[in-house]
Amino acid sequence: MTKEYSHTLDWEIISKYLSGEMTESELEVFEAEMEVNPKYAEAIKASGKDLVHADLYLAKEAFDSDDAWSNVKEKMTGEKEVKLTLSKPSPFKVFMRVAASIIILFGIGLLAQTTYTNLYPNKTFVCEVNQTNRSITLEDGSIITLNSNSKLIYPRKFNKTERRVELVGEAFFDIAKNPNKAFIIKAKDAEVKVLGTSFNINAATKNVEVLVKTGKVQFSSINKPNNKLVLIRGDFATLKKSKLEKIIPRDDNYLSWKTRQMIFRDTKLQEVAKVLNRTYQVQIHFQDAGIKNLPLTTTFDHEPLDDILNYMCSPFNLVYERKGMQVIIKKAN
Repeated sequence: MTKEYSHTLDWEIISKYLSGEMTESELEVFEAEMEVNPKYAEAIKASGKDLVHADLYLAKEAFDSDDAWSNVKEKMTGEKEVKLTLSKPSPFKVFMRVAASIIILFGIGLLAQTTYTNLYPNKTFVCEVNQTNRSITLEDGSIITLNSNSKLIYPRKFNKTERRVELVGEAFFDIAKNPNKAFIIKAKDAEVKVLGTSFNINAATKNVEVLVKTGKVQFSSINKPNNKLVLIRGDFATLKKSKLEKIIPRDDNYLSWKTRQMIFRDTKLQEVAKVLNRTYQVQIHFQDAGIKNLPLTTTFDHEPLDDILNYMCSPFNLVYERKGMQVIIKKAN
């Protein structure tokens, strides 16, 4: 008597097939089913890939699980021919076989996840060149915003004692408070340690710069761990060749790449262009050197770049041409 199988995977049938306990007629029907429902073959093939590891997750039970598992391995790996039994298994044996199959499936899944995590413990979040800033929320609730051409390397799961990441480029950190687990950022040869605060790290140049917006951070040299500074709100410090220095910030627009807010007070257009380049990831050039020294006093708050360029040019009878990320400012004809 033949049995019709649906296209929904029947794990009891798969278990029976893998353990070699189908009758000849049942085997014939199942193989026909695999031809029209390839999911069965895919499931068997996928399980076979991890057989070399699965023994670690099989527990010995009262029924002969060792022999059953041996049959499964032989069937999936093709190490030797499996002898099919013609006897009908008892309901208890069917139940135990299904239980063994579930153990195998969960074990393989757990093993695959564990192996993958061990081989690739870190993840990387990237903000590409000429891309606007991108933000990521980590598992602890900390929010990191990357500037263009930057990346953050962080663990798939923080350990029990600390939250450690690595920065390449520039980023703004808004760290979730956790007095029992410090947040540590490695940037080139610098290390910044916090418990919960917000600050900017720029390691995109030769030096490493830190600007604290809120809270308190510890800024130190990896090469000289005893060389460290404690920075509070408004402090700005740099690390250059293992030398730490706290200085008074002179740039009102240091965070404009993130905030999109800019203030210019009688600022030369050449300096305005530097801020716009960093904020909007463009390259502004002046056709006439005399244009660079024209002064501009204004503020911008999340304005589109074209509106800003028009505002810059209008008072001085200038025009601009924009091709992609390249901008040329020149005198109007």
